[in-house]
Amino acid sequence: MSEKKRKKAGAPSDKEHGGKGKLAMRIGAALLLVAVVAGIVIPLYTPESPIIKRKNVMTVNGHDVSSDEFEYFLSNEILDYVYYYGGDYFADQNNFAGILDYVSQEITFYYAFLDWAAENGYTVTDEIRETVRTTMEENKAEFDSPEQYEDYLKSIYATEDIIFKTECMFQCLNGYYDHLLDPDDGPYAASAASLAEDPEVFNIYGAKHILVLTEERTDEEALAIAEDILRQLDEGADFDELMNEYSEDTGLEYYPDGYTFQEGEFVDEFYNATKELEIGQRSGLVRTDYGYHIILRIEPDRDEAVSMIIEKLYGTEVDSYVAAAKVEKDRGFDRIAYSDFRISQDFPPGSSGETGDTGSQDGEG
Repeated sequence: MSEKKRKKAGAPSDKEHGGKGKLAMRIGAALLLVAVVAGIVIPLYTPESPIIKRKNVMTVNGHDVSSDEFEYFLSNEILDYVYYYGGDYFADQNNFAGILDYVSQEITFYYAFLDWAAENGYTVTDEIRETVRTTMEENKAEFDSPEQYEDYLKSIYATEDIIFKTECMFQCLNGYYDHLLDPDDGPYAASAASLAEDPEVFNIYGAKHILVLTEERTDEEALAIAEDILRQLDEGADFDELMNEYSEDTGLEYYPDGYTFQEGEFVDEFYNATKELEIGQRSGLVRTDYGYHIILRIEPDRDEAVSMIIEKLYGTEVDSYVAAAKVEKDRGFDRIAYSDFRISQDFPPGSSGETGDTGSQDGEG
């Protein structure tokens, strides 16, 4: 279940902890290559981008960000938007200014993190370069012709050099990220283990619940079922037995021993109701958008609590590096327009998105 749906439901079917998430936020080149081979339709357009006239778009801590690199990050960031909504959205300069700012912040984050990693011995090594180079060559061989491979590169607004550079960077950053979040030997492990003695300080809680959905029944029907379950609990029935018998939470299969969560992961009604309980105490009926919950507060899972605290400590420190980064934008950065990028040729102003005319020809992938 996505983060958005988890927040709505108040009971996830799977969980991913981490404010920053895995650093390779761009889809890896290998996966993209396989996807194209599987039959993605590739748009065709002229190969030169107007923004290419700018040698560098910005600099972060002395790292020059070329126009090619910036275009790759930006185009992949907005590709889903223009695919569904067409080119008009980003043809509006106010909207486009927002995405320019976002992408510049994203790039700043990566390079600030890269410098932090280098301070601690994590750099782009020859081994990383060789691994990425080998993977790219293997996947390039999956294409039927060099022309098809070139069309693929055009479809993601990239060059081989840009893919190679970014994949090497992400491998380095992911290695350092894994080190930072290591719950046994990472730099935050000892502190987090100590702080996990009182997880409530970090707004971390544990809970089981019985959920009666309103999705396929009326509210009155769901309420009647939930009230009957509550009556059985009041008469001494075992919570786990009734949970396994009645709960319609799809996450129960994956989290039979309950959830460990922090503020913002579940809907407010669920979070606030849990927070008001003592460990071992049960709630009455709690109404959310999904239905009626009966919540039993439990001790949070210690390992999960430690991981959450590590990520909080990591997040604070990485944010300080990003805040301290020296960023210089090319003169005229704020005047860069959607029309300066090749994606605007595939999704021009006036195009209607997914089901309409994209303004580009379709090639065979």
